[in-house]
Amino acid sequence: MTVFLLLYLCTDASRSDCQVIAVEHWVQPDAYQQCVAAARQLTKDLTAKNRQSNYFVCETQASP
Repeated sequence: MTVFLLLYLCTDASRSDCQVIAVEHWVQPDAYQQCVAAARQLTKDLTAKNRQSNYFVCETQASP
């Protein structure tokens, strides 16, 4: 399984206008759990103001 950690940089708290940036990826059986742990820590590290408009998402890509 391949999992991508994506950062959504949004112009405001409505999260309607966002740019997506791939931050990291994992290719292994526990990839999703690693991504969720990383996203949780990175979100915690954001300032409160940045948490309102920027966020992390783990996206799974099925292996061919």
